[in-house]
Amino acid sequence: MSKPFLIIIYKAFTHCLNLFTWIIFITRAMKKKEEWIRKKERFGIVDINKKSNNYILFHAASVGELLSIQPLVKKLLNENYDILVTTTTVSSAKLFKKIFPDSVEHQYIPYDVPKYTKRFFNNLNIQLAIFVESEIWPNFILECKNRNIPLLLINARFSDKSFQYWGYAKKSLIYLLDSFKFIIPQNKKTYNFFKKLGYENIQFFGNIKHDADILRVNNNKLENLKKSIFDKNIILAVSTHDGEEEIIFSLFNRLKLEITDLILIIAPRHPERAQSISNMALKKGFLNKNIKFLSKNEEVSGETEFIIYDKIGELGELYTIADSVILGGAFKNYGGHNPFEPAKFSIPVFTGPNFYNFEDDYKNLLKAEGAVNFTEENFIKLFKDKKSLIDMGKKAERCVNQFGGASEDIFNIIKDIK
Repeated sequence: MSKPFLIIIYKAFTHCLNLFTWIIFITRAMKKKEEWIRKKERFGIVDINKKSNNYILFHAASVGELLSIQPLVKKLLNENYDILVTTTTVSSAKLFKKIFPDSVEHQYIPYDVPKYTKRFFNNLNIQLAIFVESEIWPNFILECKNRNIPLLLINARFSDKSFQYWGYAKKSLIYLLDSFKFIIPQNKKTYNFFKKLGYENIQFFGNIKHDADILRVNNNKLENLKKSIFDKNIILAVSTHDGEEEIIFSLFNRLKLEITDLILIIAPRHPERAQSISNMALKKGFLNKNIKFLSKNEEVSGETEFIIYDKIGELGELYTIADSVILGGAFKNYGGHNPFEPAKFSIPVFTGPNFYNFEDDYKNLLKAEGAVNFTEENFIKLFKDKKSLIDMGKKAERCVNQFGGASEDIFNIIKDIK
């Protein structure tokens, strides 16, 4: 198949982009979206002391994708494979250090500029490259193809918006997909989309996120958290995005008129937003002295009304003590976040309407009555009815326990390729 015009344009554009990548990096670093100390990695310079001759490369862009590959990486490590994981976001890089052993290497993926992708591969011996979910970086993919590195796309996910976008560039997408030895979608909608494109090397096993272990709980931190909240009634909101905290503040201000000893805990998806969330809370009537930041290890008193959980990888303790969770990402147009993660703690999930990235999971939980579409009225009603929340939590846990096994099937495919 000849190279599509859009691919030619993209390669030409990214060649020119090389002139401006430092400006892009500095701008992003000022917004805390890049780590200055690791800047060379974004330009394809590999910073690994002890390199393997045969890496399996996983690219897991952000936190969700990174968590999802844990079971699969563990299986490969047990077979003595050498693993390199690349990510994009600062939060995922910080989480990597907490959840993977030292034997797994980590790098930031280079910007998708031909010069940087070539530099990256020139310094590594990759024998298999695995992309996770919806990360499609043309220069990176085509560099793998040029070097005869087998490619897999696992847990592939396309939203309705993605289907529409790629509909305008169907030839380019098919050209890129032909570089993959195998594609494994996470849901039937994506599976059917690839089949309509005529892609044949595809199989549906389910979502590898279902195989993830329940989040770890640090018992010392759990005990400290229990002491600090003084048996207060907790409103917990997790993985919130810009524009969603206002909804939570409105709920809190209404509920505190009816319930005493109320405390709000918000764990934003991007911890670097903590200060802006605090500023917003001040405008909504919170007192500065009653707002505490987890990252600052500030002492929580009986007067504390709001804790901003601005650290990565510490949700297990929150899910352990909470009766329910308001899960962000679905109140605005972000697609939602993995509801099975809190459901494994036997707590119900309150969600907004825009959960298209986890449509199957939410539909299963809603059908099982382990999740609820959020309104202030139904939240307040259930918040006061602890027995109903406990029953919903049990239904949520029973629901998620029905799923799993995709990681084992993908592991077997990897072994066959190897």
